[in-house]
Amino acid sequence: MKISMYIIAAASLAFAAGAIAQHAPAIVGQEKPSRAIEGEQIAAMPQPVPEAQDAKKPRTLTIGDSAPRPNVQKILKGNTDFDGFTPGKVTVMEFWATWCGPCKAGMPHLSELQKEYKEQGVDIIGVSNEKLAVVESFIEQPQWDKKTGYTIAVDRDGATNAAYMKAAKRNGIPCAFVVDGEGKVAWIGHPMSMDEPLKKIVAGKWDRDKFRGDYEKSQQAGRMMTEVRRSMRNASRSGDYREAMKLLDAAIAKMPDDPGLQMMKFQTMIGPMNDPEGYQTGWAILKANRDNAMMMNAIAWYTLDDAAVSDRDYEFAMAAAKAAEAASGGTNAAILDTLARAYYEMGDFDMAVKVQKKAVEKSDDDAMGASIREQLEKYQAAAKAGRKTA
Repeated sequence: MKISMYIIAAASLAFAAGAIAQHAPAIVGQEKPSRAIEGEQIAAMPQPVPEAQDAKKPRTLTIGDSAPRPNVQKILKGNTDFDGFTPGKVTVMEFWATWCGPCKAGMPHLSELQKEYKEQGVDIIGVSNEKLAVVESFIEQPQWDKKTGYTIAVDRDGATNAAYMKAAKRNGIPCAFVVDGEGKVAWIGHPMSMDEPLKKIVAGKWDRDKFRGDYEKSQQAGRMMTEVRRSMRNASRSGDYREAMKLLDAAIAKMPDDPGLQMMKFQTMIGPMNDPEGYQTGWAILKANRDNAMMMNAIAWYTLDDAAVSDRDYEFAMAAAKAAEAASGGTNAAILDTLARAYYEMGDFDMAVKVQKKAVEKSDDDAMGASIREQLEKYQAAAKAGRKTA
């Protein structure tokens, strides 16, 4: 399938992007991705890390800090009277862009949360740092107007983006900041991971101080991963991965449960290193994370599709794809698309057609949906011919 892979901020440095495969958050400023993703898939992915060029500079916004007052140019819909934070009420500041596939995929989820917490005074404010005319044109489209059942605002000359995203050194979108009733930043992360924290914050049961410690550790881990990826980038140019793998193994020793590092080792070994033992790492990832639909889909898709992989273990890819399908409840179009691809590569064309039809049913009328329908035609042709088709 000829599709562009999404590159998340946590895997944005050259080689690392491949492991994350089809579905991930987008980097601010990257080119428009060509394949949309499903909201549920985003939640499990590693969060954006601090920008590498600012790694030695202290952050000026973190958990427990007073939330900066938003400075927006215009509110296009939702709570048009919003002018700042109200004591005792929770506000979500979510940063997005019209070109960002993951942002658009998560809009229905944000709408559901806004509906769920409306009576409790929660405001979800989606802030775009694009030109007013661009965002207005986007929201005027019926499909996006329908999917954005919360407040949509346009930043004023990047002021709010600077106060939140740049101050917190977050460069991946979508990104949400939950401001509690005291006006403090209580949580930062991907909006698809926000459900449980938001529930506790609204109920007054959130341990902000504990989360700050966890958050700082995650950011420290992110900086370590940046160094690993820099080494990987150099290795990809030289073809010598020995030093890079030493650094990676050292990072894994410090953070043995970090999924991003495990996935990087997996992709490095089965990709450019062409090390068959890499699949042992893959099986270990699968065993430990089989309920993580996004991760399972990522390792399956990388195995099936990435050009760096010369020795494809289709049985492993099938196992990972089935785990992703089970974890997602069989309702995710992109995951079903991956599973169908696994059946196709293993020569079970009838099952490929059957699963791809389900993917078509779950897909939207967008670029991703068109790609999925195109693949269905390919699988149907293969089923009819009894062999793989070009």
